[in-house]
Amino acid sequence: MLRCTEGDLNIQGVKIHYYRTGGKKPPFIMIHGATDNGLCWSPVAEYLCDRFDVIMPDAQGHGKSDRVTAGCNNRVQANQVVELIKQLKLTKPLVMGHSMGAVITTHLAAHYPELPRAIVLEDPAWQPAATAETPEARKAREDGLRVHTSYVGKSHAQVMAEGHRLNPKWSEGELVPWAESKIQVDPDLFNYLMPNLTEYRELVPKIDCPALLITADAGVVTASVAMEAEKLWKSRHPFKWVRIMNSGHSIRREQFEVFKAIVNSYISELP
Repeated sequence: MLRCTEGDLNIQGVKIHYYRTGGKKPPFIMIHGATDNGLCWSPVAEYLCDRFDVIMPDAQGHGKSDRVTAGCNNRVQANQVVELIKQLKLTKPLVMGHSMGAVITTHLAAHYPELPRAIVLEDPAWQPAATAETPEARKAREDGLRVHTSYVGKSHAQVMAEGHRLNPKWSEGELVPWAESKIQVDPDLFNYLMPNLTEYRELVPKIDCPALLITADAGVVTASVAMEAEKLWKSRHPFKWVRIMNSGHSIRREQFEVFKAIVNSYISELP
């Protein structure tokens, strides 16, 4: 079972809650996806905490952090992570993000290239402009909003039962924090945070640290988008892309052992 402390930071008037495994080890920040919370990284953090000081913030609008406000977007959230790094006095952290968290990580690495040691992107919310605003894409976002707001007012047990139904292959260690995060999330999240799904074209060329992109055959990032990201890469540091089969958007939850092996191999090879 993961053991960690928790605390709050005041970042430009916004309370950001975080969990931390601690110890005199290299820092590893993990940024969750939309409607999750920091503890949704628990299985991965438990695996890595012997080697790393794992820090798992609740993004604004999630978990125990303050609710979303006008002007909150992925760039603002990236700035909040930067301030977290400064306030906790972290040096060259590894940064890993999933979905929305991977977009935040992309912003951080692009706008603050000197900060991260390396980044890991688990199926970021990247899509070509041609598909980002189609009727199908808008309907998918609306359907997602309806699903997430349907959890409001339900008990943890009720959300857990729904999680088991929707994701029968997920472990209990994944489902418990997932269910809690759905109860905690700000219902106004999607009114403020609609990701710009095409930002990667502007951001990827600005990144100047090693990067690992992990995608899935049934995830958000298509093979063509991943190949485009490879072509956009300008850094002298390596860009590595790994595609996992038989998985959807929540790669680590559906293919944990494969995901774990890929991340472990990658970080073991970092200078």
